Amino acid sequence: MQKDRHPKIDMIGRHIPEFPGYQAINYRETDRQLRHFLQRRLAEVRDRLADFVAGLPEGGAPRRNLGQLLRRLSDLRESLAPDLPQPQRPATPAPDHEEALLDFDLNLLDKSAALAAAVEGLDREGGGPAVQSLLAGLLDDLEALCAKRKKVLAGIVGTGE
Repeated sequence: MQKDRHPKIDMIGRHIPEFPGYQAINYRETDRQLRHFLQRRLAEVRDRLADFVAGLPEGGAPRRNLGQLLRRLSDLRESLAPDLPQPQRPATPAPDHEEALLDFDLNLLDKSAALAAAVEGLDREGGGPAVQSLLAGLLDDLEALCAKRKKVLAGIVGTGE
């Protein structure tokens, strides 16, 4: 498993310059870097989606459905804000925990990029049911990945979550 660590860190580093991995420095700082990057990306997606929704007719199903997605997107972004709690004991992630975190990080970066691309295509594709379903699916995936990643981090910190 350890052999995969450096290529994954390099791939994440293409999005987040100088991404060190979770064992190189305090893993809490590495977590903060990733969360801040995702918050910025999700803010851009949220703003773009809000602009599109604002241009839709009042009371229509696309506006209502995309508005719900917009709220979920804002909630997800806000859930990334809190820093990790202080560990009960000094901790460095075990190699298998770091491997899991790197996998989650890569998936989060891929899914957030796909979400950004789908929102950018709204003008071209429109806000119909197929696009709404795509956006909802990507948001479901992002929410699930964030929840699973949080559990892995909780195991490192020792909060018992």
